[in-house]
Amino acid sequence: MHTSPDIFGTEQSNAVQAAFKERYHKVIEYFFSRNATYWPCFADPGFRGIIDFRAHHLHPDLRLASYPRGTELLTELRQEQNVRHEILIPNGKANDLLEFAAALSKDWENPSSVENVVSMPCDPGIYGSMVGSLANPNLVYSEYAGMAAELEASVIRQIASLVGYDPAQASGIFTQGGTFCNLYGYLTGIRKSLPDAKRFGMGHTHDYRIINSQGGHYSNITNLSLLGVDIQNKTIRIKMNENNDIDLKDLERHLHACFRLGCAVPTIMLTMGTTDTFAVDSVRAVCELRDSLCEQYEVRIKPHVHVDSAIGWSMIFFLNYDFTNNPLSINAEALAGLKLNSLRFQDLKCADSFTIDFQKWGYVPYTSSLVMFKNKEDIKYLENDPLNFSYFERDLQGRSYLQSTIECSRGAAGLFGAYSALKYLGVEGYQMIIAHCLQNANYCRYKLHELAYVKVLVPLNQGPSVGFRMYNPALIKDAEAEFAYEYGITPSDEYQARLKRNNDWHRAFFLSRGKIGLYNSWVEFVAHTGYDEHRRFHRLPGEKAVFMNPATTHAEIDAFVSNLRSAEGKAAA
Repeated sequence: MHTSPDIFGTEQSNAVQAAFKERYHKVIEYFFSRNATYWPCFADPGFRGIIDFRAHHLHPDLRLASYPRGTELLTELRQEQNVRHEILIPNGKANDLLEFAAALSKDWENPSSVENVVSMPCDPGIYGSMVGSLANPNLVYSEYAGMAAELEASVIRQIASLVGYDPAQASGIFTQGGTFCNLYGYLTGIRKSLPDAKRFGMGHTHDYRIINSQGGHYSNITNLSLLGVDIQNKTIRIKMNENNDIDLKDLERHLHACFRLGCAVPTIMLTMGTTDTFAVDSVRAVCELRDSLCEQYEVRIKPHVHVDSAIGWSMIFFLNYDFTNNPLSINAEALAGLKLNSLRFQDLKCADSFTIDFQKWGYVPYTSSLVMFKNKEDIKYLENDPLNFSYFERDLQGRSYLQSTIECSRGAAGLFGAYSALKYLGVEGYQMIIAHCLQNANYCRYKLHELAYVKVLVPLNQGPSVGFRMYNPALIKDAEAEFAYEYGITPSDEYQARLKRNNDWHRAFFLSRGKIGLYNSWVEFVAHTGYDEHRRFHRLPGEKAVFMNPATTHAEIDAFVSNLRSAEGKAAA
C-alpha cells in the first residue's frame, strides 16, 4: 500500500512552464474575463454590478457585510411572501434584490473555490446560453425547436467525431443534468432486455439484475428507485479495486452466475472519472467480457453498457494530442497524467452510450448535459405508444425524439451554451484549461505528500480531484503506514477504535482551522478499506479539493498547505 514518491514528481516537474503560462493568460483574457470588449453582453449595467462585486473574491464570511445594504436586502428578501399587485415599470436599472441574490450566490470565480465538480462558466458558454434563452426553443418537438434541432445535431456530430463514434450512426439527447443522462442509459438497457416492463412495470418481468460499481455516483442507485427496480434484490454492486475502479474479476463472477441461471442483465453502469477520486473503469475490458460471456451462454440481447463520464468526458480533447512534441508546453507531471488518461479514454468509444456534463469540465452554465448513443437505433427502444402524442402533428413526430424522451419539455439554453463554448474555445482552448487544472491538481498532491501525516489518496488517478486523509502528527509519523493499517480491515476492537480516533481527529481539525487558501470540502466516503470475507468494507472520510477552477493558482495551494501545517504546532503543544 505504500506509495512511491516518484509518483508525485519534483518541484521542477510540477512547475508551470513560461510558454504555457503565456498561452494560458490569453485563454483567460478571451474566455473567462467577463470582458465587455469581447462579449458586449457583459456591458449591461446590472451584469456589470454583479461582475464587479464578485471580482473582489471576498472570503465567504465577509461577503454579506461588504455588499451595499447587504443585511437590509437579505431581510427584505426573507420577508417577501406576496406577489406585488401593481406592475413595476422598468427603468433601465437592475432590480436590487435580483442583483443582490446573483452577486452573493456561490462565488465560483474565486480562485479558492475548489469544493466540488463545479466551476465558473466560460464567457462564450454564458453568451450562448443567453442566446438560447432569448429564442426559447423546445427541443422535444421539431415544430417547437426550429433551427435549434439542427444545432443539437451539430454538437452531437462534433462529440461523436471527438470520441470515435461514427457521426452518421451516433445520436444524442440534450437533457437536464448527468442524472437524467444516466437514467436514459439504464432505461435503454431495460427497454432492450425487458420490453414488457414498459407496459407492466419491473415487477412483471422475469428475473433480472442491474449491475453497477460500488464506486459510482449516488445517482446510480437513486435512478434505479425512480425506475421501480428492486434495489435490494435485483441490483448487483461490483467491488472496487485499490484505485476505486470496477473489479473485473468480481464482475466476471457475477455475470457468469447471471447468465448460467438465465437471468437477464439489462444494463451495466460504468464510470469514467468518479466524483471524489476520478477512478476510470476499463470500458473496453468490460465490453469484451460481456461479448465473450454472451457468446458462451448464447445470450441474445447483450447488456447495455452505459458510462457515466459526466466529469471525465473532457479527456477526449486529448485523444489526438501530440504528446511527443507537447506543443502547449504542459509540464512533465500533467503531461504524463494526460497521456495515461488519453489511453484510458480511447476506450470510451466502446460504450453503447455515455454521459456528458458540459456544466462541469465543459464550463457551460447549468444545466447543459448530453447523453450520447453509439447507435441511433437504440433510441427507438425508448419510444412510447404514438397514440399518447395525439396533439402533435403525426407527420412531424418522426423529425425529433419526441416519443423517446423522458421530458415533455427540453430547454435549449444548455445546448446553445455548449455549442458556443465548443465553437470559441475549440480543442486547443479546452486542452489549455484542462491542462492548467491538472497541473494544479498534481502540484497539490506533491505539496501534500511532503507532509508525513497526510495520505494522498489514489494518486495514480490523474484527474482534477485530490482526496486525502490527515492524521494527528503527535501520534502518526507515517501516513502511508497508517493508511495501510486501515486498509487491511480486521474485526478487532482495537482496529475499530483506531479508525474512529483517526476519523474524529481529522474531522475536528477540518472544522477548526478555517478556510484559508482553498475552500475545499469534507467527504464521508473519499476512500475505503479492503474487503472482509463477507464482502464488507468501511467507508473512510476525508477531504477533497477539485481543481476545475481556471482562476486557481499555485499561490492558493501554497497557502492551503501552509495552513495544514498548523497541525504540527498543535501536536507540539
